[in-house]
Amino acid sequence: MKLQNLKYIIEIANHKSITAAAKSLYMTQSALSAAVKETEEELGIKIFERVPRGVVVTFDGEDFLKYCKEIVEKTDYLTNRYKSRDLVHTYFSVSTQHLPFAVRAFITLLNSFSNPDYDLSIRETDTLTLFHDIHNGRSELGVAVFLNSQLNPIQKALFNYDLEFHELAQLDSYVFLRKNHPLASRESVSLDDLEDYPFITYDQESEPNPYTEEILFYQSLGKNIHVNDRSTKLAIIRGSDAVSIGVDLPNSNSDFFFRDRNNIIIAVPLKEQLGQQHIGYLTRKNASLSYLGNEYLTHMKEELSILKAPLKEG
Repeated sequence: MKLQNLKYIIEIANHKSITAAAKSLYMTQSALSAAVKETEEELGIKIFERVPRGVVVTFDGEDFLKYCKEIVEKTDYLTNRYKSRDLVHTYFSVSTQHLPFAVRAFITLLNSFSNPDYDLSIRETDTLTLFHDIHNGRSELGVAVFLNSQLNPIQKALFNYDLEFHELAQLDSYVFLRKNHPLASRESVSLDDLEDYPFITYDQESEPNPYTEEILFYQSLGKNIHVNDRSTKLAIIRGSDAVSIGVDLPNSNSDFFFRDRNNIIIAVPLKEQLGQQHIGYLTRKNASLSYLGNEYLTHMKEELSILKAPLKEG
């Protein structure tokens, strides 16, 4: 399979048109079509269907493009990395579910970093993509939360992706809501209390069943809202009576995070603990962490120790 053909296919998908992609690439439509046909015949799938105004991606094409983009991005990174190796001396990447403490640990790492040149990255993503990131070496480690009910399918997934899960903590669940929410003054709330309010969960892009990071994804309440990033979740909680359930505040409103009741968004303990949440990090099997990986892990443990501390009275 030719790498150049993969780039052509991505360009066509972006433009939704072979004609427009050909103009962008400064090549003929026939040459571009031939590249697509060559790849389709090699794989035995149909990537595009022609429509009156261009092309649409098929079901197989959608799946292929996901991996295609990953291959091209990784190849481009390797090319740029080694062409500019005299300029970039340090590299570290971590992938994570939508976990604020993982981001705070990354910020601490960044603020303590003294190297003159570096390339650091953090990727908030769904669980299945996190598995791919670690397995393919896109990130050195991945941060995740798994429920008791997920442990069996997760163990199978770890075996298939040649990964290891290192548990760091077990945390209880909280309900996150805005300070002026009708339930904000409660010492704790139950699922029955939440029934009348919009409930926000993170959508999983694919195969969410055993891998979702949401404790109630399949026990949805009456009013449900699905989002795919923390900023959207945060904006909806701040601007409405919507609620969310998790182990950590969706953002940092103060130095005490969700322990300070004056925060714009606060946390109230959930009466029914719906299963212990196992927090830890993923690595490739038998892999050793780099210096930066260990530094990041130290900062993450510090964040988890704060989350495990008792809530303030009042």
